[in-house]
Amino acid sequence: MLAKQASDSGTFGVGGAMIENASGKVIKTMHNQVLVRLGNNLGPLSNTPYTQDPTAHGERQLISWYYQHVAALKLPPPEQLTIVTSLDPCAMCAGSITTAGFNAAVVAYDAYAGINYNEKANYPGLPSGIRQKLLDTFGFYGVAGGRQYLGAQHTLYQDTLVSPSTASGCLTVFEDSASQVRQSSSGSGLNPSNLADQMVDPALSPMKEAYASSFADAFSIRLKNYRRPDQALKNFLIRLKNSTPNARNAVAFIDYYGNLLMASADRFDISPISTAFMLTVQQYSQLRFQFINDPQHSLNAQKSLTSPRYGTFVFLYAPSADDTTTLKDLGAYGSTMEGVIPVKQPSHFQYFLEPELGTIEDLRALIKAMPPFYWELVNINPQKVVV
Repeated sequence: MLAKQASDSGTFGVGGAMIENASGKVIKTMHNQVLVRLGNNLGPLSNTPYTQDPTAHGERQLISWYYQHVAALKLPPPEQLTIVTSLDPCAMCAGSITTAGFNAAVVAYDAYAGINYNEKANYPGLPSGIRQKLLDTFGFYGVAGGRQYLGAQHTLYQDTLVSPSTASGCLTVFEDSASQVRQSSSGSGLNPSNLADQMVDPALSPMKEAYASSFADAFSIRLKNYRRPDQALKNFLIRLKNSTPNARNAVAFIDYYGNLLMASADRFDISPISTAFMLTVQQYSQLRFQFINDPQHSLNAQKSLTSPRYGTFVFLYAPSADDTTTLKDLGAYGSTMEGVIPVKQPSHFQYFLEPELGTIEDLRALIKAMPPFYWELVNINPQKVVV
């Protein structure tokens, strides 16, 4: 039902629930909200689904909701809760679930982007730490007259068989929505040949001022080449990381014209999944949606704020391979691109410093062991900055 609601609203047809293990009580339900319908008075875009947050998958949203409400609602700890989802979670959601420590139970497989893409629940090739957490966390329900249960031996309702119609329905509602939603998400916004530069176009000054009022450091750095990060950006990220308590990393998003449009350090005071990359993606995407959805700014926002795939993400440190937050961030990167990256060299994904743990070769091996979506379609390619 949740998956169908998501599909009917114009986004990926996936839904999930957070359930208390001891009582079976449903704590919260959520469905995918990557795309949300815009309002009226926006011309051709009125009432059309538009990317508001590429990380707004149901499972990730449930975890963020949990940390927003855990104290006020006196919720049980994550290990006493299970996230039941209609479809095998992507790398972002699998990384989020294992980072936070929830249990997970899955109805339908996803052979392209699901963490259990080989349908064996053995996660071949992944680093040992990540693999063990997945083995201990995920259970995949059996289907009456079909497949047997696979996965962790403490999964909620693991002896229950899902009906064939439920299993096939969960997969079908996703597959029916996936191609169109991926196209809408990755294709949203103008390509660079039609894109305006907020730094030099006087007509966009109100848009620039409004944007900068929401992100104070916007436009404070301008690269000569958007794919050639410089020392000034490195120094900015170092200051950002060092000024944020307990942060391990910082990430910037640079637009096609070289303008700094968003940046964040890790904010583990918010939640264990609030990493620098995820926050940077969320904040840029949500701010862009806000301006696109505002009749006062919509036309100028459409001219100047486009899909993140046309810019560059720059990490202070390359992610460490054997870390579930890295699985999460690589998954979030794939969900943000949702397709082929138009310009592959220099890379869209760059870093200044080597991983704090492991090597860049370890990181590349992790990417290669992820579901096919990430290395076959998106082709994640971390590349060191040449300063």
